[in-house]
Amino acid sequence: MPPDSSSAVDSDAESAFSLLADETRLAILRTLADTSDTPLTFSQLRERVGIADSGRFNYHLGKLTGRFVEKTDEGYELRLAGGLVIGAILAGTYSRGDDVGPIPLDPPCPICDSAIEATYADERITVQCTECDKPLVDVGIPPGVFEGYDTEELPAVADRYTRTLIAQANAGFCITCRGQFEGRLVTDIDGEYDDERFDSAQVKYDCKRCNDELFIEVGVIYLDHPAVVSFYYDHGIDLSQPHLWERSWREMPTVNIVSEDPVRAEVTFEADDETLTLRIDGELNVHDVERSSAE
Repeated sequence: MPPDSSSAVDSDAESAFSLLADETRLAILRTLADTSDTPLTFSQLRERVGIADSGRFNYHLGKLTGRFVEKTDEGYELRLAGGLVIGAILAGTYSRGDDVGPIPLDPPCPICDSAIEATYADERITVQCTECDKPLVDVGIPPGVFEGYDTEELPAVADRYTRTLIAQANAGFCITCRGQFEGRLVTDIDGEYDDERFDSAQVKYDCKRCNDELFIEVGVIYLDHPAVVSFYYDHGIDLSQPHLWERSWREMPTVNIVSEDPVRAEVTFEADDETLTLRIDGELNVHDVERSSAE
């Protein structure tokens, strides 16, 4: 029988993490990250890490070399994997504390016209209506993303970060492990998605490697589609500018399921006196675009 690929991945991951279970090895990676523009010789690296015992330092450096550290003629430098480890560590650091907010935001809720506010707690940013509890944004964000920003800047930073996650998911890369991320349309008809806070149809992304999943409002994933960008631009709306929660820049796009087997849907955007309809399949491919005057 062929080897179990998932077991092989798990074993490799356990091996990698075991190599990092030592303060000296992490210190080596941090030091190389701080001097990423110039390789360090063995002596330079040992001195900067602060290990007097040359033999002990050589042992730990040897464990990292080849996987996280590269040895060249000029000295030692980080490999891509080493840089990602340091990036993950820094992403989890945050000097403010765990919770921030609530922070009042503009404009009001597009559903009931009540106030909306942003809260960062348990490593999640939530932009939500104070009355109808409509979640306009709800996404996990590493604490380090907000490092260096003032409190009032956090919602805008969260918006930019969320947009990068959506773009990454649309490109087919898992937002957690960078594995294959496959998106598809799911509805309350099949029982996969029946959260009453959201519309009946959502886009669900599933990772083949780490089994992570992500739900996104259907209309949001098409905001960079050429037809949608052009449609709003013709109405004086630049989609690259407003925040995701500012529904005043667009009417809530409607999603109409026209076929269940195979899955077919129409996503309709409206601006002023016109509508734009994208006809999509269950794998989110756009098969037809129709623009017409609103009734």
